[in-house]
Amino acid sequence: MNTLEQTKLQLLSHSKNMVNAAQQSDWERLSVLENGWLRRLQMSIELYGDELMQTGQEIVKDSQQIQACIERKQKTLSKEFGQNTKNISSIKSYLA
Repeated sequence: MNTLEQTKLQLLSHSKNMVNAAQQSDWERLSVLENGWLRRLQMSIELYGDELMQTGQEIVKDSQQIQACIERKQKTLSKEFGQNTKNISSIKSYLA
């Protein structure tokens, strides 16, 4: 396996690990995986350019999946926060 193929495999593997972390709501692991990811990706693009086009398209799809997971979690947290705020208001009213 040549260096280009190894780089493609490493990038895709890392990207899929980030998707898995997001899907499992393992935000700490996702954060660790994201650390240095952009720099690594940029360096690979500088080295191989258009040869990474197909790999790049797959990474974009993964990024979209990660973003969707984050958005779902944000909506859930927002809903929970709203419910907690209502509960606190009800308790305050009851105690007043």
